[in-house]
Amino acid sequence: MKNELAISTQSAPLELVYSRNYREQRIKYLDSPEKIIELINYLYVLLNVKKDNQLNQIEESVLNGVILKNFSNFSTDEIKHAFRLGVAGQLGIEMYQKLDSITMGKVLTAYKSYKANKIKNFKSTNLSIEHKKPSIDEINAIEEEFIQKCIIPYIDERKTMTEPKIDWATYAIFNHFWNLKYIKLSKKDIEQYKKEANTYWQADLKKRRSTGERVSLDELMGQKTAKMYASCIALYHKFDEVLKHIEIEVKGRNYRV
Repeated sequence: MKNELAISTQSAPLELVYSRNYREQRIKYLDSPEKIIELINYLYVLLNVKKDNQLNQIEESVLNGVILKNFSNFSTDEIKHAFRLGVAGQLGIEMYQKLDSITMGKVLTAYKSYKANKIKNFKSTNLSIEHKKPSIDEINAIEEEFIQKCIIPYIDERKTMTEPKIDWATYAIFNHFWNLKYIKLSKKDIEQYKKEANTYWQADLKKRRSTGERVSLDELMGQKTAKMYASCIALYHKFDEVLKHIEIEVKGRNYRV
């Protein structure tokens, strides 16, 4: 099976993908606190923070201030990625069932160093070797990494989503399931998702313009962008259908529906 997403993942580490493709989703460009609230709730679950140990209103306000002042160049998705690395022991720091400003600073400071080294190693490696067609084993390894770092986090996040997540990484997840024939679309579905794509595109144009970007509200989507938007929306609406097909086992956890 040809996995376009897995092959594209080989081109760059996720840390570089976040830097390149998530610029418009950085915290400093958010126009409402909803994403940060959703981030904090996600981290409570990831860190298994008990209800009694969660932040009170004043503590949460302080944490929000720390994020906005010191880490606004990250997207909320990249911060989630950083904490997943921390929980997995890849940042070389101790992690506890606690979320506060100190924990946030410790994780993201360690992640910055991790990210810089990962990108540096990637760039030096790609300058020193010629690109070659990946072997079957390499493609399988890349696909497994994609499942672990992209698909499973999406499954977790989808449980609390209230609207489609629209970006190129989610489009890649759609392609993965589409190639497996886990998603079926009727002509009516396709037309509906195209209409919704235009609605979300217009909303995104307004959001970009509100952040000071010089963009026309009449700007049309390119063909590839339109397909990406519609596919992300289709994945959101058809995900229950996908879950009927999949069983992914990671570190003893079964995602079974």
